[in-house]
Amino acid sequence: MMTQPHTPYNAPLVLDRAWFESVYQALDRLHDGACAGSLSGLSPVAPAEIVGWLEEFIYTAQETILEIRALDPGEKVTKAERFS
Repeated sequence: MMTQPHTPYNAPLVLDRAWFESVYQALDRLHDGACAGSLSGLSPVAPAEIVGWLEEFIYTAQETILEIRALDPGEKVTKAERFS
């Protein structure tokens, strides 16, 4: 039996605290670049495409929150949600 080598596209994804922190840090760095007007130094992706990706992230994140909450209706509203 042949096994596939691990690549970024088929490697097991572990969604641990470190992963969530790295996603947050990447978004925070993108935000800092946008505030400073220096997106071109951070990414070769066009600003309009970045916005499109961010809108997709937001939609997917909101839907995921709803799905998680549906599985655990007793889950409380977080501080971040309360102030967003």
